[in-house]
Amino acid sequence: MSEDQKLVVQNSVTGFFQELGGELLEFEPDRAVIGLTLEKRHLNNAGNLHGGVVASLLDVAMGLCGTWAADPQDRRVAITLSMNVNFSAPAGEGERVRAVASCRKQGHKIFMASCDLLDEAGNLLAFGEGVFKKGALRRDLP
Repeated sequence: MSEDQKLVVQNSVTGFFQELGGELLEFEPDRAVIGLTLEKRHLNNAGNLHGGVVASLLDVAMGLCGTWAADPQDRRVAITLSMNVNFSAPAGEGERVRAVASCRKQGHKIFMASCDLLDEAGNLLAFGEGVFKKGALRRDLP
C-alpha cells in the first residue's frame, strides 16, 4: 500500500483516534501498526501512559488489521464486539509506542485479532485480543 493510500486510511479512522494523534505506520492484509509519541495529555495522574489510551490504540489497530482492502475506499469499518487488555509495563512522556495488530482468524462478517503495544526497544507494555464485526463500507459513511 502506498503512503498516499495509508494516509487515506489513517484519515478515515475518525473520532477519538484523531484526537489521540496516532499514526498509521503499516497496513497490509491481516496486519496493522499504529504509532504514537506520548504527550502529557496521554498520561494518567502517576505520569504513566493512561490505560484508556492503551485500550484505544489496541482497539483501532485490531479493527484495522481485519478490514484491509487493496483500495482504501473498499475498506469496511470494524465494530468491536469484545476486547480484553492486559497491562505489563509503564511508559512516560516523550516515549514512542507501537500497537502491532494481527488478524488471528477471519470469517465473512466476524474476525478475531491480537495486538501488542511495544516501546521503541520492543519491550511489551500491554497486549490484548478482540472480536470484531465488519460493518458498512467506509465510503458509505459520513
